[in-house]
Amino acid sequence: MRVLVTGSDGFVGSHMVDLLLTLPGIELHGTILTSAPGPNLSHVISPIILHQLDILQRDGVDRLLRLLRPDRIIHLAGQAFVPAAVKDPAGTIQANINGSVNLFDAVRMLRAGGGADPAVLIVSSGEVYGPVDPALQPIREDYPLCPGNPYAASKAGLDLIAQSYAKTYGLKIIVARPFNHVGPRQSPSFVCSEFGRRFAEVALGMRKPVLAVGSLDVRRDFTDVRDVVRAYWALLESTTPVPVVNVCSGTARPIAEVVALLREIAAVGVTIEPEASRVRAYDIPLLLGSNERLRKATGWAPVIDFRDTLRDVFEYWKHELAHPS
Repeated sequence: MRVLVTGSDGFVGSHMVDLLLTLPGIELHGTILTSAPGPNLSHVISPIILHQLDILQRDGVDRLLRLLRPDRIIHLAGQAFVPAAVKDPAGTIQANINGSVNLFDAVRMLRAGGGADPAVLIVSSGEVYGPVDPALQPIREDYPLCPGNPYAASKAGLDLIAQSYAKTYGLKIIVARPFNHVGPRQSPSFVCSEFGRRFAEVALGMRKPVLAVGSLDVRRDFTDVRDVVRAYWALLESTTPVPVVNVCSGTARPIAEVVALLREIAAVGVTIEPEASRVRAYDIPLLLGSNERLRKATGWAPVIDFRDTLRDVFEYWKHELAHPS
């Protein structure tokens, strides 16, 4: 089986690669934006064939798919950070929508020519639901989309376009809506990785034991990225059609719990200082998903304890800070 992972050296992409390299019978291909892979793939010694590709270049996407004729595509390339989208909405829309449409059209042309009919998993986001009354959570897949920021809007657009391509052209597209995911190699722009790095800096004596924080009452549905990529593959393997599905733990945790667990893991005394500039106006107080559809279709369940996830994030940053490249 030939599998293509776009954005293979990104945070999620690299963990997807790790999983696929453990499975038999897979010829693994990945796309990277630059001429050499980023550090997230530096540990990979098993065979993976990398292709430099900008998904915004339609001709390049067409050529690669005609060359590979993949059986499955896991589309992870794109812009994934809400504040970056707030600063550059046009760039985010181009990356998340235009780049994905290039992929869909390339698959459509490949299929029309009789070359291949790959199953495609695309990644939307739990952010597409926007602010939802806590009484209506956990959020199910039939809840209306109401994106509350440019990143969420780009993902909602991608989500609906993907569904329309599946219905109009018969493409085998699965839309995954992941909620917050966490793990080693994640950018410190994201809350758990940011706190994991800062606690590691304190533990290594590189930072004063003071932690500036925004709202600690915000609650998020966190899942370990290694459980997330297992869910993606389980969806592609499933014989139960699930065109749209949430990928989430089904448990909402306040940011205060993240801080408390990391404090225990790091075993350091830290003073917590609220900082108004860290409170984002577009933050949603509660985002909690239902994973019932995913469980029924695939039998998937998260297996990595949240504390273990945070410990791995902390240890990752301790190693990275102590052994800078």
